[in-house]
Amino acid sequence: MRPDIKSGIEYALITLLAAGLCLWLLISGANEDDPAAAQLALTGLGLLVAGAMHCVFMMQLVRRTGRSFVPWLVAIVFLMPLGTAVLLALLLGESEASEGDRGGS
Repeated sequence: MRPDIKSGIEYALITLLAAGLCLWLLISGANEDDPAAAQLALTGLGLLVAGAMHCVFMMQLVRRTGRSFVPWLVAIVFLMPLGTAVLLALLLGESEASEGDRGGS
């Protein structure tokens, strides 16, 4: 796998993990009897930033791999977990196929 693709995948997964953590903190904080407004606001802001950065890293991967931009933009932004999973599966499948071709030669 190309190093720029590998680092893009790593960054995208890290930001997805950060967004998931912020979502978990937001939901658990909202379930308290008296939630702290500042904590909920900062956690919501963290969720927004992590989600936006995840989309940015995924769209950089789309550009680096030469895929068409607009369909993947729709898939990643509007169908966030599903579009991400499909693109990552395609990228990882292609890298395994190319490594298998090199190993057999």
